[in-house]
Amino acid sequence: MERESSFLAQGRAEVEDTADASEVNQNLYLRRFRVLAGGNITDRLSFFFETDTPNLGKYDVETDAKTGGDIFLQDLIVTYSFSEDFKIDGGLILIPVSHNSEQSAASLLPVDYGAYSFISSGPTQSRVGRDYGVQMRGYPFQKRLEYRLGIYQGIRNLDTQENNADAPFRYTGRIVLHLSEPQTGFFYSGTSLGKKKILDIGASADLQDTYRAYAGDLFYDQPLPNGDGITFQLDYIYYDGDDTFIAIPSQNDWLIETGYFNQQTKLRIFAQVAFQDVVQSSRQDEKRYQAGLAYWGKGHNFNLKLGYTIIYKEHLYKMSHLYRDQYILQSQVFMF
Repeated sequence: MERESSFLAQGRAEVEDTADASEVNQNLYLRRFRVLAGGNITDRLSFFFETDTPNLGKYDVETDAKTGGDIFLQDLIVTYSFSEDFKIDGGLILIPVSHNSEQSAASLLPVDYGAYSFISSGPTQSRVGRDYGVQMRGYPFQKRLEYRLGIYQGIRNLDTQENNADAPFRYTGRIVLHLSEPQTGFFYSGTSLGKKKILDIGASADLQDTYRAYAGDLFYDQPLPNGDGITFQLDYIYYDGDDTFIAIPSQNDWLIETGYFNQQTKLRIFAQVAFQDVVQSSRQDEKRYQAGLAYWGKGHNFNLKLGYTIIYKEHLYKMSHLYRDQYILQSQVFMF
């Protein structure tokens, strides 16, 4: 048996306006602390798991308390590979809603994920985008095509009036066209820092009862002379909770990320834009604009990121608007 274990730690200093912009919340905390392990049990059977302790020590103005040190299982994936064309994953699995939703937290381009990449987690009782189930995955046609088809637990009681444990399961599907170097790992890259040429075009669907989420995405990573590199990502997700998850109103969500990496200085400038367009008369749309600078001292193993975000919220019926500022300095140590 071959196995490896490691950890991911992201420490953060944060200054952010509160939800109503009436106060400023200042924090020093651990954004993520994860213990990871993985390996091969046989030539065909492999495993991966990780724990997480998110937002450890972060002060919450609503509860007037710091987040405790709750440790929980984040991922547990057991994979049997019949071939590169056909694999079966089982366990607690990250749902492939979009490229950004399926990325590794250790390789993110900006400070964090898009703000709307995991909004279905609460209503579907998922754990940060993870659900219990089985998934078929493969890379046919010389790894130019990728598919993921899964059946998951979802929420078991869809009727608030009575027990309804026989609710339909949750179904997901994703297909990706790899036009350059394929990504055949379980998690996607956020940036290769000028080391790989990646051009992926993907589409996904996430369904349970009348709930629907459809997505399309483009990811482009291009090495440049002298070891430099550019990265670009575009994600679109349409969510509609309908009567199944009324907490997810019909909406169109967009994510755009880009960055330029300079190998000589190991610096990268980056930008992230996220839009939430709620499709209903009483609109509460939101827009987030982030720009920043990152120092990749040891690539994904050690880096520092400084980001500034403007959060713009349109209130009901567009009668008033709300602007909030967020400043984040984050350090990452990752060994795997």
